[in-house]
Amino acid sequence: MTSLLRLLALVVAVALPLVAVVGQVSQPSLNEVHARYAAPLTDQIEDMDAAPADDDLASVLAQAYGSNPGLAAQRYDLRATDDGLGIALSRTRATVQFQATTGYDYTDPGAITQAARPLADRLNNPDIERNDVATQLLVDQPLWTGGRAFAETRSARADIAAAREALRGAEGNLLVDLIAAYADVRRDGKVLSIRERNVTVLGQTLAEVVARRRAGELTRTDIAQAETQLMAAQVQLTAAQAQLEASRSTFARLVGRTPGRLAPEPPLPLIPASVDEALDVAAQANPELAAAILNERASRARIAQARAEANPTISLRGTAGTTGPVSPFDRRDQDITLGARATLTVPLINGGRIQAQIAQAKNRNSADLLRVEASRRDIVDSVLTTWNAWASAKRNVEMQSVQVQAARIYYDGTFKEYREGLRSTFDVLFAQNQLRETEIALISNRRDAYVAQAVLLRRIGKLDAASLLDGPTLYDPAAYTRRVERRGALPWDFGFRVLDIIDHPSDRPQRMEQLKPSNNTPVIASPTIEQVPTIVPARAATPLPNHSPRQKAGNHE
Repeated sequence: MTSLLRLLALVVAVALPLVAVVGQVSQPSLNEVHARYAAPLTDQIEDMDAAPADDDLASVLAQAYGSNPGLAAQRYDLRATDDGLGIALSRTRATVQFQATTGYDYTDPGAITQAARPLADRLNNPDIERNDVATQLLVDQPLWTGGRAFAETRSARADIAAAREALRGAEGNLLVDLIAAYADVRRDGKVLSIRERNVTVLGQTLAEVVARRRAGELTRTDIAQAETQLMAAQVQLTAAQAQLEASRSTFARLVGRTPGRLAPEPPLPLIPASVDEALDVAAQANPELAAAILNERASRARIAQARAEANPTISLRGTAGTTGPVSPFDRRDQDITLGARATLTVPLINGGRIQAQIAQAKNRNSADLLRVEASRRDIVDSVLTTWNAWASAKRNVEMQSVQVQAARIYYDGTFKEYREGLRSTFDVLFAQNQLRETEIALISNRRDAYVAQAVLLRRIGKLDAASLLDGPTLYDPAAYTRRVERRGALPWDFGFRVLDIIDHPSDRPQRMEQLKPSNNTPVIASPTIEQVPTIVPARAATPLPNHSPRQKAGNHE
């Protein structure tokens, strides 16, 4: 019994000091230094969008759509392609020319010529002078070009359609760049705010560490840790400022002005619900694929155009002219001539030029046909890659949103425990860095997810001003084409054009050739020798051995 009482007294004696220590730890810190510093700044990232905005994505896209010089240059390139249609249509239209010639001849006659002249002429003027003027109006009307005009018109229209798809692709590229620049400015602005806030918090932390060092709680190592982290934060702040200005410069290059306070990015329309839907839409609307198909159609029409060079042509020429002396001028002395002539031109021997042109057109058409398949493969690859990039960024946003909340709790708790003396300076600095870097990563992934949506729309051919914007005036490429068709038109154009269509040459492409598969299993050629490269010291320049084809052939100068 006595032994049990002694053991109980020993336990009480040990437990009482521990209870006292626990009671002291649970009490707020009594150090007056802590009360001088603010609580940690852990505002929500969404608070950065609370300020009123004076600029939005719709106005940015509309302004760049109407004023970007690169897109405007692409539109004029399309107009130049439209003018090719006018050149093709002119093949069946009449041409009118006016010619006027005048001349003066002076002859000092010799004895024989002088003797042959009438006596009156010799007495009147011993010299011989002549002057004349001739005018002629020529009207040429092709009746049948052998199918040349029809084939050239078909290829010109296919070129126009392909150029319109190229313009649509350029417009989509510009919109992607604009959306990325818009998102970059917003991202970099938020990152700069986080870096500035980080410097402020680390400055407060350093001040508190110095104060606690004076109070005898911390060491100079803690001060050095806080100073190191603060200087690193200053470097990151400078880099964030430079990155923001670079993004603003890109924005200004695309839009033509610097950005204001940008509103949050609005949701983008026409996002496909699945990757299969994206591939189906891309097969119908992707501008690169459409341009490849139209380029193949244009090159196929050039096969018929090359074949037409071997066909006869029929043309009609009408002439009206006058001929007579210019001095003294009298209308009654002028001879008037009228004429009409039909011409049939039949190519007979051309030295193989037409056959070479036909073969050239076929080979180019075969290349364009293969480019269509290559474009289809590129589209599948780009759509899948962009879809996966969007899915990855979106998933990262979901996980990092939770990570930011956890990092904020981690930092708040670490800072409070640091003030209670339960955490080291390194712990609080590490928690502070983790919170800021996680916030920045979340902002970056939100930007990546949004831009990936824009890129996906571009890949499937649904990123254009007509789909994204309501209200702005859109460029109509067909308006200039209609002007080209009306330019120089004549009432009877259609009739002669029909004659050219009746018997036009074939545009059948050639049969595609493929390499025959080898019966042997392919293997990588074995190296001639196994080499282990070593570092070679620097040396002076020495002339290289001369192994020109001329010397190999034995031709010496």
